[in-house]
Amino acid sequence: MILLKLSCKTHDEILNRLIQELYSNGQKISLPEDTVRKAIMNRETLQGTLLPTGLSIPHARLEALEDPVIVIGVPESPITTRADTPIRMMMLMLTPRTASSLYLNMLAALGKISKGELFPKMCCANDTGVFIKIIEEADIDISKELSVASIMNTTLKVLRPENTVREAIDMFHHECLGYVPIMDDNNLFVGELTMTDLFSICIPDYALKMKNLKFLTHFEPLEDLLRNENSIRVVDVMKKPSLTLDEDSPVVEAVLKFVQSRRRYLPVVKKDTHLIGVVGYKDVLKKVLRA
Repeated sequence: MILLKLSCKTHDEILNRLIQELYSNGQKISLPEDTVRKAIMNRETLQGTLLPTGLSIPHARLEALEDPVIVIGVPESPITTRADTPIRMMMLMLTPRTASSLYLNMLAALGKISKGELFPKMCCANDTGVFIKIIEEADIDISKELSVASIMNTTLKVLRPENTVREAIDMFHHECLGYVPIMDDNNLFVGELTMTDLFSICIPDYALKMKNLKFLTHFEPLEDLLRNENSIRVVDVMKKPSLTLDEDSPVVEAVLKFVQSRRRYLPVVKKDTHLIGVVGYKDVLKKVLRA
């Protein structure tokens, strides 16, 4: 169902309108409206679903649903929210609880549509026929399998081998990062750096062999790091990429590698040196387990 030019002014108002439309149109939804509404609001409370593009995707997985249902609402003008991003379109999505892969890939597909140049045209469409044609032109393929491409982070902060450790620490601090890829001048993926790698600079080799480090009560090792952070280069600390994923790798493969390697982040590459994204353990938590 597609509703255009809605005179809604708030997030709750447009969401309520979409839910009401779902039941007033004779759809075969066996669950009571209150149950569906509660499931949607529980998911909204757990994690916001407003994308930076202005697409809001409230959604829920329901036991007694056989097929996915999407209700789309476009307000007459963008809806102001508590966040900096106004709502330009809302897509209410309900899916069967057993169809996890389809559910997550549909979310990824909707996010991809919202980032394209067709999204503004969708928001300005005057009738549903034009709206549907725009979606068809996007030619988005929804895979049945859940791959890391669906959950990986593609907006990456990177460092160069010649950057200093100080620049690396600053980036970790300001961007709240735990992992940074290292790219050379040709934008080839040549290394990776974690906070643990930076910590290793100030830990003496002999300390790694000891079980009790209570005698290291002073701040001297960290002071040494601070004194030398401008002279140590990233190339001297980084590790060569050793464990990677392909974009088509299933999410369960990423989980297996997290467990086996005790790592928290894995780079996603094409042809070994072309980095296209990074998937972290929190991506699995937020986008799969609690999506």
